[in-house]
Amino acid sequence: MKTVTSLFQSEQHAAAAVSHLEQAGIRRAGIDTWSTPHNLAPLLEDEGVSRSDANAYVEGVIRGGTLVIVRCPDDEVDTAVRILDREGVLDLDEQQTLWRFEGCQKDAAAKLAGSPHEASRSARSAPDMAATNQADKVGHGRIRIQSGTGERPVQN
Repeated sequence: MKTVTSLFQSEQHAAAAVSHLEQAGIRRAGIDTWSTPHNLAPLLEDEGVSRSDANAYVEGVIRGGTLVIVRCPDDEVDTAVRILDREGVLDLDEQQTLWRFEGCQKDAAAKLAGSPHEASRSARSAPDMAATNQADKVGHGRIRIQSGTGERPVQN
């Protein structure tokens, strides 16, 4: 059993993807959509999604996106990926880079009120920082696939 996760720009895009997944024979019981972040990160981590990806998906949902989670047998993964990809899934890595850049722009704007020199320096360095962070990361693209169920350590 695999877990396939993908982020869509809107509920409408996600609903179209879910409809096409069902039409292709993927069981509806194995498909979830999330448009609210409540309890999403722990659920994703339980499914084997890395903490950084889980947090990125939560950020995407907070920003208005919808997450589609498909639990399917190994022999249906290619079909699920093909359908999700065709329906306009967002590239999670690109979104994270964009969000970091937007955060840098907000920091620069906030500094503008205090020190024009500092704000200018922050604004100039923002794209370089985003590019550096992206270069250090192993790219996974638009769709993530996890094998089996992840196990989180028990916290005392």
